[in-house]
Amino acid sequence: MSEKVIKSADKVAEEIVEWAESHGLETAFDRAEKLKPCPIGHSGACCKICYMGPCRLVGSDAEENAEGVCGATLPVVTARNFLRMVAAGTAAHSDHARDMAYTLLEASTGEAPDFTIKDEGKLRKLAGILDISTEGRTKEDIAKEVAENIIAQFGQQRGEISFIKRAPEKRQEIWRKWGIVPRGVDREVAEAMHRTNMGVDQDPENLMTSALRVSLADGWAGSMFSTDITDILFGTPSPKRSEASIGIMKEDEVNVVVHGHEPSLAEMMVEASQESGILEYAKQKGANGINLVGM
Repeated sequence: MSEKVIKSADKVAEEIVEWAESHGLETAFDRAEKLKPCPIGHSGACCKICYMGPCRLVGSDAEENAEGVCGATLPVVTARNFLRMVAAGTAAHSDHARDMAYTLLEASTGEAPDFTIKDEGKLRKLAGILDISTEGRTKEDIAKEVAENIIAQFGQQRGEISFIKRAPEKRQEIWRKWGIVPRGVDREVAEAMHRTNMGVDQDPENLMTSALRVSLADGWAGSMFSTDITDILFGTPSPKRSEASIGIMKEDEVNVVVHGHEPSLAEMMVEASQESGILEYAKQKGANGINLVGM
């Protein structure tokens, strides 16, 4: 008899997986067993950048001697693959931040009346970081300029993104010394895609340096933009005692599980779940209310 494989350190998650298996439901663990990862791709030694490949750089001396059709070495291929993954992650985080910036803009102009500015203090603090004057101005007027300033930094082509100055000065000096301070979010993602194309950058160290710059565009622009705007629109969070795991489900209520990290959607769902018409409809169907939870 084969030894039982523990699929999760969380006992509740393990019980759910076992329940799914007993009911013939396929899970990610089942698919992972069926789809064994390609060892060449898993190590980053497969290049699919152009249509002369895919090129598999394998062998005991691959790092020193293997080359793709275009002449790319194994270090170049692995650095290319890594940089493209970094660029994709930065694009995902930053496109979410772009949506939040436009939500702030539309909230400030009245185009999105369901959204309001709930943390004016955070708004004014952010305006100060962006060198935006706040004296004698309404919060909506300030929010409009803050949003426009942030939106412009996505497509900024030269200079530095504003939030870099929030880092310790010594850290800023190191970043500038290495030339990895981002100019603009989209600028760095686009250059990463260009740099990793066939026949462009063949220096693995240069490619990895680019990955650092793209990463900073994520952490110190896209992700930070999104965090601050979310605080402004929905209120800066504070520690609260809460409950977690499957126990938060309620047998006598309609359980709605929100998956993802789009706060504007979650906020509207919270408000909608408390509307009298929806609550009354739930009660007509035998439920005592709506239980909105996150995953």
